[in-house]
Amino acid sequence: MSTINRIRSAIAESHDSIEKTPFSIAMMGDFISASDYARGLAQLWRIHWALETGMRSSETVADFLKDEMCRTETIKRDLRSLKFCTHSFPAMSQTEAIVKQMGTWTKHSPHALIGCLYILEGSRMGSLVIARPLSKALGIPAGEIAGLEYHVEGAAGTPARVRALKERIDSTSFAISETLQIVDGAVQFMSMLHDLYAAIPVSLTIPACHFEPIVSDCQRV
Repeated sequence: MSTINRIRSAIAESHDSIEKTPFSIAMMGDFISASDYARGLAQLWRIHWALETGMRSSETVADFLKDEMCRTETIKRDLRSLKFCTHSFPAMSQTEAIVKQMGTWTKHSPHALIGCLYILEGSRMGSLVIARPLSKALGIPAGEIAGLEYHVEGAAGTPARVRALKERIDSTSFAISETLQIVDGAVQFMSMLHDLYAAIPVSLTIPACHFEPIVSDCQRV
């Protein structure tokens, strides 16, 4: 079984579960408030910062992180557009746990960060679906991207970029221990990300309606 298929099989349950968290449902249901969404973005900024910092500091994995995969500045722009900043909300304990774990991986098992990168890049496929209802919830006029860049930036190239990352992971001759790090990093990160999404508060009551799950790259061939 390829490395990517091992990851996809291992994260299937947590992937399905994260889409059923109140935060995910609120974004897809077009009723999340700007404040609730910004709180989530602020947590994601800390996570992307930890990942980007960690990968850049490790020669063994730095080349996997391409410029278009770096999202911290994008998140900053979105937060400014929504009248917030990266420190408008404190780090949640779940975020702190992820950042701490990434720091440990950076020092002791940097290939795990490749697994984290795969999860975040794969999530950008789901972002293509989230953008429209989210723009409605945030009151962003059609055709404008300010406040939505985290989901729409580089959208045209997202499928090819994610496919290239998957192919590179599967075609690289990693040592067995390095492959295990990649898979373990992806699985642990997805589980911790689920815990974060489940904990992000949503102030509005979730309507009782049918919810179609997002199909992200993690479910695609």
